[in-house]
Amino acid sequence: MKKLIALMIALAVTAAAVPAEAGLGIKVKGGFTRIGYGDFNDWVDKSNLMITAGYPTYEKLHWIPEVSVEFTFPLLPSFSGAVGVGYLSGKTEYNANIDVFIYSYVHRVKSMPVLLNIYWEPPLKVINPFAYGGVGFYRTKLEFDDSLTQGGQTEGGSYELDKWGFGFQAGGGVRIALAPTISFDVGIQGRWVDISGFEGTATNLDGEMTAVYLGKGEVERDGIIMPYYGPADMDSGLEEASVDLSGYTIFIGMTFSF
Repeated sequence: MKKLIALMIALAVTAAAVPAEAGLGIKVKGGFTRIGYGDFNDWVDKSNLMITAGYPTYEKLHWIPEVSVEFTFPLLPSFSGAVGVGYLSGKTEYNANIDVFIYSYVHRVKSMPVLLNIYWEPPLKVINPFAYGGVGFYRTKLEFDDSLTQGGQTEGGSYELDKWGFGFQAGGGVRIALAPTISFDVGIQGRWVDISGFEGTATNLDGEMTAVYLGKGEVERDGIIMPYYGPADMDSGLEEASVDLSGYTIFIGMTFSF
């Protein structure tokens, strides 16, 4: 998030130094994104079916906040190119104090895409439509933390995995003029990106680190076959899981032209 804020400031300073006739601009957007997050949410469904009624259940991860900033430059009449960065993150957690054990679980996903878009924007009047489409390169990080206390002993660890992924985005909406060079934007965006190949490290409570990948499937615990999604030892034999960030975003924003 600090890197995004620093980039926003740098872009603003750069744009302010360019003559007004250059036709440059800055777009800042923010909203909420509904992601598919298929493999994780499938695991939540299967795990909740095995939990006794009345006990806490896992929560799916769907709606997460997202922000972006783009620097725009003219291409053709009514068309402009844009390069920028975004940031989206989500978190879900589970806590259970059941009879003889205490269990806590936290999962976070953070993604910072580098965005390349082409916008169609007619000359600004009071209200104008706009549309855009492009590609994104998604630097995505997954974090897991779990802790199980049972019989006076605690085990668990922290896990971090990351991967670059490629995706597409497209959207549109309306611009409402607030001043000759400032507009308020509202719209909707669709995204298509599914990232696999996550690898990283697991750190146990003693500080020991091992290599892991993002896996899914079934594991046996205390003689019970249970669904699994998360960091897996390299020799676990579990299927490779993916992170599906596809979905749609409802956003508002501001465009500043120079």
